[in-house]
Amino acid sequence: MLPIEEILGPIEREPNVPGTRPGESEKVRYISFQEPRTPDDVFEEVPWVVEPPLPKRGGVILEGCILTLPDGLQFCALLFHSDVEAWQRQIVTTSKFTFPRVSRSRDNDDELHSSHS
Repeated sequence: MLPIEEILGPIEREPNVPGTRPGESEKVRYISFQEPRTPDDVFEEVPWVVEPPLPKRGGVILEGCILTLPDGLQFCALLFHSDVEAWQRQIVTTSKFTFPRVSRSRDNDDELHSSHS
């Protein structure tokens, strides 16, 4: 039996952290949460607080990525597509009313940068 890598080619072993690859940072925002809240709670609330929604097309996806800072603060990743600038405004506007931090990574940078504290 052939090893799977011979069949499929090289398998990426580096974890894919949303927003850290070139060109991705504008499409991802990290939203802080604390227990008992979960990433599912963030996804069900954050994109939909501002009415009517600013984006006219596209959507938002909850990525399966949770980042935990040394102080224990956790962030989950929301990825959006199509009307990217409107989704950015939607998420940041929502955070001003309900959530303490929205952050993003910068291309070629391994740090989170807060856009609202």
